[in-house]
Amino acid sequence: MSRGELWRAGDAVRQRLGFEAATPVPELAPGLDDLTTEMVFGAVWTRPGLAIEDRMLATLSALTSRQFLPQFGRYVGGALNIGVAPRAIQEVAIHCGIYAGFPSILNSLSAAAEVFAERGVEVSGADIPEPDAEALMAAGVEVMEALHGAGARAGYASPDNTATKGLYDIAVAHAYGGIWNRPGLDRRQRLICTVASFTALNLPGQVVKFSRAAHAHGLSTEEIFEAIGHTGPYTGFPRALNALALVGEALETPAG
Repeated sequence: MSRGELWRAGDAVRQRLGFEAATPVPELAPGLDDLTTEMVFGAVWTRPGLAIEDRMLATLSALTSRQFLPQFGRYVGGALNIGVAPRAIQEVAIHCGIYAGFPSILNSLSAAAEVFAERGVEVSGADIPEPDAEALMAAGVEVMEALHGAGARAGYASPDNTATKGLYDIAVAHAYGGIWNRPGLDRRQRLICTVASFTALNLPGQVVKFSRAAHAHGLSTEEIFEAIGHTGPYTGFPRALNALALVGEALETPAG
């Protein structure tokens, strides 16, 4: 596309998301609005290979992971405009809190709640499973092994690693067993959120590990690449490019 065509495509995306065509006058810096329209919405959001709803999940995941809260709130509004369910938006913040820390959950849920209140949006309730401790751990092991197969007990996840075992057991039970099984997002969506979050947090080892899991659970290589690359405008192109290089190598090489 020419630059003019990219701008027009980006403007169409902005309108679909319900974002104003420009920031409030005066513009923060000369040409910034046109750059954003052309580069972020035109060149990135219109790329093939990933649906707009999935791109929104990747965006929200990157923004909540880095705690860019004004922007997170803005994109909560955009998510609602393209039909993403309020409960799904909440679950993105909760899911990424495994990786970015629980304070990020509270901050992002508060930002989302403000948008919901402004819009008069009511969030439906959810039946959250409450298994006992043994069942929670069993559910966590099941999810972990389903995601990672033979690699589920490698590295810091090894039961022989006495330094990490106590903390990792908590992660297995409450993250894999609890959060990964919460309603509101399916496993495919949670994998998109995960690879986007780890990219935003600059954790390449985890990006590779969960990209393998995503590939094994039906996401195409192109979808994984796009979920990672989509974070570039929001949390930095170098992070996304480094992650893409590593994941590209990893998906061409058998695990082990």
